[in-house]
Amino acid sequence: MNTPPIIENGLIILRPPVKADIAARLSLGLNTECIRMCGGDINKKEFTHCDAEVWLDGIMRHPCKWVIEFSGNCIGIAGLRPYMSDNKARYSIEIYDGNFYGRGIGSEVTRMILKYAFSVRDYHKVYLRVLEFNTRAIRCYEKSGFKKEGTDREGALIDGNYCSDIYMGILKSEYINE
Repeated sequence: MNTPPIIENGLIILRPPVKADIAARLSLGLNTECIRMCGGDINKKEFTHCDAEVWLDGIMRHPCKWVIEFSGNCIGIAGLRPYMSDNKARYSIEIYDGNFYGRGIGSEVTRMILKYAFSVRDYHKVYLRVLEFNTRAIRCYEKSGFKKEGTDREGALIDGNYCSDIYMGILKSEYINE
């Protein structure tokens, strides 16, 4: 089901998943910061081969999700979940290797996917949810043109604490292809 096109920009390649990604994802293991920023269970102790297989299966079943490859290595995933009746898509990104945080890779991947969303798919809007405490991601999205649209106050229960989600979106009319 998941057949997004390959998108390349310098050292970053966004590509469909392949079976070899199981080993690559397994080698990345658990990154508690990534898990926390995505609202996952930070109490998990290890990432198993079975977990990696489930991860790959989830990507392959997704309507439009890419593996993020940087300098030949799988470092994460990014996706667009289309809502065709409204001509919009929900954006998501996960970078599993903390060595790549703060290097502008998330911003570049976001720009690459926005270009695809607006120039190829002709979506009217791309939107997302981000945890309020994930300030690095919020800055990334704002740099890419997303605007804050609202807050789901204490709508996420993470590690026993209620946290708020920020809703952000960008319209095709606001998108600037740099």
